[in-house]
Amino acid sequence: MRYLILAAGMGKRMGGALAGLPKCMIDIDGEPLIARLLRQIRQFDAQPDIHVVLGYKSQSVAPLLDGCRIIVNPFFDITGINASIWFARASFDQPLLLIHGDIVLSDELAAALVAAPESCLVAYDSNVLDDREINIATESNRVTRFGVNFSGFSGAYAGVLKLSAYAAGLFVETLDQRIQRGFNDPRTYYFFVMRKLIADPGVVFRPFDFSPFRWKEIDYAGDIVVARECIAVQTFRNV
Repeated sequence: MRYLILAAGMGKRMGGALAGLPKCMIDIDGEPLIARLLRQIRQFDAQPDIHVVLGYKSQSVAPLLDGCRIIVNPFFDITGINASIWFARASFDQPLLLIHGDIVLSDELAAALVAAPESCLVAYDSNVLDDREINIATESNRVTRFGVNFSGFSGAYAGVLKLSAYAAGLFVETLDQRIQRGFNDPRTYYFFVMRKLIADPGVVFRPFDFSPFRWKEIDYAGDIVVARECIAVQTFRNV
């Protein structure tokens, strides 16, 4: 399996909590977060093909990425997640698992993700019901909506997508068309790509619920403590 980890951001919402470190270098149970993700992937996949998008302080992260293909977003300070994915567009020539680099997973969850048989999936947490989040809606074991500001959602998006070869090609084609138009707002997200994929009859996204597992997305300074606690204890419900 190919894995694409997005770790280019500056962590602007973290305030001064990082002391200049990239978010992916936060220590989680004795490991930098990016090293933890790599260990977990390699622990549960004997022959992974790992690609990582770096940007902010890439030179400090790169030494941890032995055996990975490194892609650099040189405009990390003025662009957003769509640009990072666009720089990695060559990685979308086969099935892949896209993982946001600020996601802390328990080993049990990492094992379940790697072993998931679905060709396309969207990770979410059915315990997180907050209309301020990026949310998904599900029906009959199928993801029917992905975005913000809508009612009837099933839970919060958890920053992991699995794409079949067809879905990966359509994803990057749709993104590239938007990028090539120009005048791209760096704050935009890949909502428009997901709308296109969900509407395509050749793509069926299955929901993958994180709620039975221990995990945390690190967006703000307070999330660091919660992430460390959720990995340190045996039972945890993401909040």
